[in-house]
Amino acid sequence: MQDPRFQLITPLETQNYEDLVSGLATVAWPEFMLHDPVADELWSRLFTIFPEYQFALLDVSTNRVAAMGNSLALNWDGNPEDLPEGGWDWAFQQAVSDHNQGLQPRTQCAIQIAIHPDYRNQGLSAGMVKAMRDIGRQKGFTRLIAPVRPNQKSSYPLIDIDDYISWKTEEGLPFDAWLRVHARLGAKIVKACHHAMEIRGTRAEWETWTGLKFPGSGRYILPGGLVPMSMDTQSNQGVYIEPNVWTVHQLAGDKNLSRSNKLSGV
Repeated sequence: MQDPRFQLITPLETQNYEDLVSGLATVAWPEFMLHDPVADELWSRLFTIFPEYQFALLDVSTNRVAAMGNSLALNWDGNPEDLPEGGWDWAFQQAVSDHNQGLQPRTQCAIQIAIHPDYRNQGLSAGMVKAMRDIGRQKGFTRLIAPVRPNQKSSYPLIDIDDYISWKTEEGLPFDAWLRVHARLGAKIVKACHHAMEIRGTRAEWETWTGLKFPGSGRYILPGGLVPMSMDTQSNQGVYIEPNVWTVHQLAGDKNLSRSNKLSGV
């Protein structure tokens, strides 16, 4: 974050923070991704329970938010190989549950790094990950876990996620550009989480979200979707189950992390 054009802001220090970041997720993600029921229920808790884990990158020349980072804290502190299939939804629900039970937070977990389309391909991604890791270090955590959405997978929706994350560049780095950002920063790519997020809707809702028509039951490839969506016209229900990829950044000494390197990109 050396560019003087950009300033890191937080909800604890910026009075109109939520107004500034409002709408960023809408332009950063496919529309259907904004209808995950876990996010619908719990998103506001990021700012009421975990405000110190949220930040954004403000373009001071335009007073526009260029990127936003969201994370939270979990009591979980196990072997990364045992991280659950639930991925993103699990992490969010578990963090809120841990907080409600008064359990000691032990691990930082990323929820998203969203970059406005106007600011992509300007080298902001790595800096955003570093800023998120800095929060974890300040909290005294040994690691940041992240159910990463491998965005380029949307170009290969029929490829199994386990095969996809095994693809490498000639340099031996992950084929996926977003996974490559994490790998270059030293993260371990642990494994896929195949049920990271589940989004359900009626045929009419899916047609609104995607701009597609679903005239019959079957599997459909969605713009921006990592895998096909299944539509059942008889029950009037479409289901999209998104896979993500568990990655782990070591923030300090962590004996468990060294055992989870079978798909490491570094």
